[in-house]
Amino acid sequence: MIDMSAWDEMVVDVVNDLHLDPHNVRLDIPDGVPESDIIQDLFTNEKALNLVEGIAKVGLLTHEVPIVVERDGQLIVVEGNRRVAALKAIQNPYLAPDHQARISKFAQLVPSREAVRRITVKRAPSQDDADQLIAALHTGNQRVAWTPARQAAFFQAQLDAGKSPDHLIAQYPTVNVRKFITRSRILELFRNVSYDDPSLGDYAHKRRFPVSTLARLYENDNFLDLVGIQVNNGTGEVSLLSSAASFKRVATKIVSDIRDGKINTRSLNKTSSDRYVEYMDEFRDLLNEKHPEDDTHTDGQPRDTSTSQSNSRQGTGGSRPDEGAGSAGGGEDQSNEPSGTGRDKAKPFPKKRNYLNTENLAVPPEFPASIHEIVNELSAINVQRFPNATLDLLRTFLEKTIKAYAEALGEDIRKGSNEKGFVFLSNCLVWLEDHFRTTGMTALIQPVQKIRGGRYGFVGSKEHLDATNHNHHIFATPDDVRESWATIEGIMKAVLKP
Repeated sequence: MIDMSAWDEMVVDVVNDLHLDPHNVRLDIPDGVPESDIIQDLFTNEKALNLVEGIAKVGLLTHEVPIVVERDGQLIVVEGNRRVAALKAIQNPYLAPDHQARISKFAQLVPSREAVRRITVKRAPSQDDADQLIAALHTGNQRVAWTPARQAAFFQAQLDAGKSPDHLIAQYPTVNVRKFITRSRILELFRNVSYDDPSLGDYAHKRRFPVSTLARLYENDNFLDLVGIQVNNGTGEVSLLSSAASFKRVATKIVSDIRDGKINTRSLNKTSSDRYVEYMDEFRDLLNEKHPEDDTHTDGQPRDTSTSQSNSRQGTGGSRPDEGAGSAGGGEDQSNEPSGTGRDKAKPFPKKRNYLNTENLAVPPEFPASIHEIVNELSAINVQRFPNATLDLLRTFLEKTIKAYAEALGEDIRKGSNEKGFVFLSNCLVWLEDHFRTTGMTALIQPVQKIRGGRYGFVGSKEHLDATNHNHHIFATPDDVRESWATIEGIMKAVLKP
């Protein structure tokens, strides 16, 4: 048993009396290096700068004190090297030259550097005694880390006690209070839902509810926009913009999927992953469904996204005669026929998405509001059910975005190409091709030419977009939309790039 009550307490000068431990297990440096190298390593690899910031903004916390041992007449710090390095750097920022500017800036906030120059330490009787303490601190489990939900609950309790978000942000300058306020408010939204299945409510209220999985969603702005949640960037406060009934369906799906193991932090690790994109599409399908509380519902059953294509053309004005054959019309390979006697069955084609992937598009803030709204609508339209509406909006998106891009650059498309003073899609494409050529973005010239001339194929060309927009005999299929988007997407990424 460790009895620290018998260890000497000493008040020492951090600059003159204390020496950092070259044998510190944190360090990956050779023996015999000067102390300045140890300090530099602790700032570069062990976030000692964060301690400088904390001391400057909050003060020197003395609930724990550094532990030292005596070696060859010197006091060597064996526990608390980062803290002592931070205190040394506050006295002399040039001890960590790569971080000197930031250390100096923080050090100016310290009311009195002399007040943090002399500190209390405990001297271990021997290295063995010190090692026992270090092992207990760093390899034991005496200190239990708070779960993300418990961290959020800490700040929620203070909000409930009447403190404002601004007050908490000022009170805890080294803590990302906004993040915790958002987490607590999001949890509150999910826990306040009156679930049809009471067990879901019980699960959401569990102290160890896996809020980290939920964070994979609410930390994505596209998810927030889709389900109707608004987060105040200044305070972290959360507002629900969608209806209670709509959010209830979203919350029911998420809590159920987390509980049943359908989603976790690994499956939703990246917003660009196939599973994440697929999951976002499931929300779009869910929100596009009609429910009794919304107005009417066709059959009272949730739509199965895996088979929605078989019914997606009903009530949309019919389908092309050849859409029933092969995989092109159905949105995925529907053939159940064996691939041939004595041969392995061919792998099925990847499932085609029912929504355009707009995740990689970021509309610059200075662009008109209409562009932002169009991107939101394009993200929500079910291509399989509404191909003509989608393609029509794609054409609008293409023309308006090029015009907004030129306007942001301070250029007038009419000076180079116009029709009796008016600018149409054809004029926009002429200007954009010339712009890419003059700015050296040569890889994007051919995609523009494909749209302009159609020499690489009719679908996705301006002529095709115009035909579906004006010719009453021409209509679009879901695959037409996907092919057109494949042509347009790269151009839009370049045009919308801030």
